[in-house]
Amino acid sequence: MDFDMGPSVPGREPNIQSIPVWAAVVEGNGSLILVDTGIKDAVRHSRLAPTTLDPEETLKGRMATLGWKPSDVDVVVNTHLHCDHAENNRDVPGAQFFVSRTEWEYALAPDTAQAALYDFDWTGTELSFLNYTLIDVDHYDVLPGVRLIQTPGHTPGHQSVLVNTAEGVLCVVGDAAGSMENLMAPSPPGINSSSSEAIQSIHKIRRYCDRVFMSHDPNIDEFQEHGFPIVPPLSGWAGPAGR
Repeated sequence: MDFDMGPSVPGREPNIQSIPVWAAVVEGNGSLILVDTGIKDAVRHSRLAPTTLDPEETLKGRMATLGWKPSDVDVVVNTHLHCDHAENNRDVPGAQFFVSRTEWEYALAPDTAQAALYDFDWTGTELSFLNYTLIDVDHYDVLPGVRLIQTPGHTPGHQSVLVNTAEGVLCVVGDAAGSMENLMAPSPPGINSSSSEAIQSIHKIRRYCDRVFMSHDPNIDEFQEHGFPIVPPLSGWAGPAGR
């Protein structure tokens, strides 16, 4: 996907980059968890930003490479319901989905500025409202070692996922931050519903995790399993023991 990363950092000139659209897989406790489901219709999405999607790059294609089928997925967490994060939801009909209630309600009647990003169906005959658990609280444990935290700003109901790993706590950020510069400044992502909430969420992410997985990070490798970017601690923060 070709996207102007310039607005994501205040004062930066326009900077069109080809960026990936990642989904994350978490295995543990006998469950297979998918964080976001990605783009399905590259032609439709190209109305928003030029997008290419080879057959092996689809959700089903990537899962097949790993020896999995959509029916193997137990849980899907949508960080938010933008089309590049949820367009394949209906292809995983056997999973239980977790979306924040605020995001669900906003997605049904979004602001004009974001309406095109929600212009698709995340329910249908194969995937109903009953497949979705709507989260009303912060720090919600989906399973032991997998926790949802509310990180509004990019959208009003955005959430991120904290995962306990051998390298510390990894945060699957979603679009709460689009680049390391967002985390370092901090600065809000280029598309946001509230810049002040976005900055508060970035501080929150930094406080609770050791490493980050950002959904559009061009420096992540396909099928990468460890070694994700380290987040520097906040000034005066005691570290993970303070969680």
